[in-house]
Amino acid sequence: MITLKFNRFLSFMASNAQLGKFILSAAIFAFSYYFFWVAVLPFMLIDEANPIRLFFPPLKYAFIVPTVFGVIFLGGIAAFSFYHIWSLKVKRD
Repeated sequence: MITLKFNRFLSFMASNAQLGKFILSAAIFAFSYYFFWVAVLPFMLIDEANPIRLFFPPLKYAFIVPTVFGVIFLGGIAAFSFYHIWSLKVKRD
């Protein structure tokens, strides 16, 4: 009986490990892509018709996209915090 529970636990951990590897790989790819887009591409001496530039949007979006995601993230944290503070206040009353 204990072995069966332990095996289920190990299979659950294996799926979490695979998910963690996938999330880590996606984060490394996103960071590398963004770093190349912002820190390397503007200083490369290549013309606008180069095929490398087809993989990246214009540089102005390199600052707009993280700003929008940051505002959404901070708004979500604020909404989450206000909801829980409000729910604690309602429970006390």
